Amino acid sequence: MANRESSRRVARAQAAGSRTRARREIPVGFYSALAVIVVAGVASIGYSKYELDRPAGSAASPVQPAVGSTSYTAIGFDGCGSFAKPLAASSGKGSGISSIGKGVLKVHPATASEAGSGANLAAFIRSYKGLSIFGNGFKLPGQAAVSAAAGCHGSPAAFGIYLWSSLLSTKPTLYTDPAKVLLKNDQVITVAVVPKGAHVPQPPTAANLASVGAG
Repeated sequence: MANRESSRRVARAQAAGSRTRARREIPVGFYSALAVIVVAGVASIGYSKYELDRPAGSAASPVQPAVGSTSYTAIGFDGCGSFAKPLAASSGKGSGISSIGKGVLKVHPATASEAGSGANLAAFIRSYKGLSIFGNGFKLPGQAAVSAAAGCHGSPAAFGIYLWSSLLSTKPTLYTDPAKVLLKNDQVITVAVVPKGAHVPQPPTAANLASVGAG
């Protein structure tokens, strides 16, 4: 009887020891794996939100033209089919956009307000003494205004600001508001009052873009 009772006690002790080892051994790996899964999930959610809030390349691609950059745009003024003499070089400090002569503008923003959409034709006009563009025409320094209302040699005339993306572009975009003409590298602009329906070409000085370099 004693032997049987002893055997039972030994069996119970062995079973209890097995359960204790199981309790001590199984949760370690289980909870470690669970923790890894949770951390990975949180990290994945956080990274996805970061990508949505800040698309790839956004930090490396600031708005253009950027502060400290330099680019060039050609410009000419066509009055009834005859291009005016190119604007003289700017004197003094401008708005981040200046004329270098030869019918070429230098765009060189120094502040955030002069960069991006702030680098537009209206900003240049404000900084260049004697130059203006109004609702239906333009006025160059020391010259009479040229307007569509006056017509061209007795024919009805139209006013427009024609923008080509490059010297090789053949189809310009037409504007009437200089504030909407954003200045970017290698563009060509013709401000024109011409007979209605007339072809408006790039200014003859546009080729000078090829002789200026970023600096």
